[in-house]
Amino acid sequence: MLNEIYIIGAGTYGEVMCELAEMLGYKVIGFYDEDENKLNTFVMSKKVMGKFSEISISEIESNNFIVAIGNNKIRHNIMTKINNSGGRTPTLIHPTAIISPSAEIGKGVYIQANACIWTKAKIGDFSIISPNVVIAHHATIGKACLISILTAVGASRILEDRVFVGMGCTIVNNAHRIGKDSIIGAGAVVLKDVEENSVYAGVPAKKLRDV
Repeated sequence: MLNEIYIIGAGTYGEVMCELAEMLGYKVIGFYDEDENKLNTFVMSKKVMGKFSEISISEIESNNFIVAIGNNKIRHNIMTKINNSGGRTPTLIHPTAIISPSAEIGKGVYIQANACIWTKAKIGDFSIISPNVVIAHHATIGKACLISILTAVGASRILEDRVFVGMGCTIVNNAHRIGKDSIIGAGAVVLKDVEENSVYAGVPAKKLRDV
């Protein structure tokens, strides 16, 4: 059935996504998780049915999946596998989020409560936009990014693929580009470009190390 959906990841974010999916009219059938200790247990009254790594392509094909995993690379790989196997990764947007009609939202994107996506902003496939995040006009969020709660991304900024931004960050207009696979620590104020595969933190944000 088109409204039936499975959740990959039976942790706390899986519970969040279960609530969001049901709010949007989906019927959550069950969870998959790689942790053997979770198998055959229940999360949000839904059974952890098995390991996603062990299900067949025929079990993926034509079914809906949520990937409730915070690790950007893992989420990116799993969602790509689902789509390549004929499965679906629907975009889920909380009803209190404000989305400009000119914004572009990819597939498998999760936008949580009270987020604001401004004029002509672009959100890439498989990205997570947490509650009370502001993505300003003409900003671009790449594939499989995670933008944590209370973060603001300035106008026309570019976040490349798989960027992780911690809670309460500010990315201002002097920071034109945030390189792929980078990590921005919680509370950082980013005033200049960020190198790819790097960890930045502080006010102003400075490079701490390579990933």
